Amino acid sequence: MTTLLLIDIQNDFHPGGSLAIPNADKDAERTANFIKKHSASISRIALTMDSHQRLHIAHPVFWKNSSGEHPTPFTIISMEDVKSGKWMPRSDIKQKRSDVKQPPNCSRSGPLIDIDVFAKHGPIPDKLYDDNGDLNMVEYCIEYTRRLEAKGKFQLCIWPEHCLIGSYGHNVVPKIMDAINYWSHETGASPEWISKGQNLVTEKYSALCAEVPVSEKTDYDNVLFEWVSYICGIRMYVMFYYIWVYLVYSSTFSHTS
Repeated sequence: MTTLLLIDIQNDFHPGGSLAIPNADKDAERTANFIKKHSASISRIALTMDSHQRLHIAHPVFWKNSSGEHPTPFTIISMEDVKSGKWMPRSDIKQKRSDVKQPPNCSRSGPLIDIDVFAKHGPIPDKLYDDNGDLNMVEYCIEYTRRLEAKGKFQLCIWPEHCLIGSYGHNVVPKIMDAINYWSHETGASPEWISKGQNLVTEKYSALCAEVPVSEKTDYDNVLFEWVSYICGIRMYVMFYYIWVYLVYSSTFSHTS
């Protein structure tokens, strides 16, 4: 069995998109040609999809300063920035503790933060929830940025709004999608989709696990790990993931320096 794993091949990461990587169109063309040329030899195609709400911890509208201004894209927000009030998260995001009974109109996707999962990865701040069980977003963001920085890989970077669910930028690049449809027609198979990034209070660069797990859906995905290990070896997946992060960071920050 031959499986092709395509990672975040979406319009917003290509020229014309809000978080474009230079020369990505050429990569897309080569990939599309590869799929069409080798369709008979490809048993499965799986695609990871960066999938965000507009209101997301790494998007400008989630934050404001004392003047009511949102941070510009590529602003770095540190734990100290949150503690000092330099940047403040929205106060109108309502969230009950996961062990408190939710109202009938609660999101079908479940709580943003599962207290058991969050506690598994670090101590819970004393003031994370008030006496009514409501989330203190400032306390959460202090703890979130602390955990993010403690890993030593990233700080919280504010990205341009990208891959918004339902938008053109979220879609797969047309050349790639055309090639996948060709493969599907020729083989009778259908692509498999792996979404990531829907939880608005954590970043999930890798489909395997969020940078700061806060719920079951953002915690380490052992099933996906075993599947990826089986199809192509975990070393290849990690390599692709870090190449993606390197390309995004290097291309975006070189444009702003």
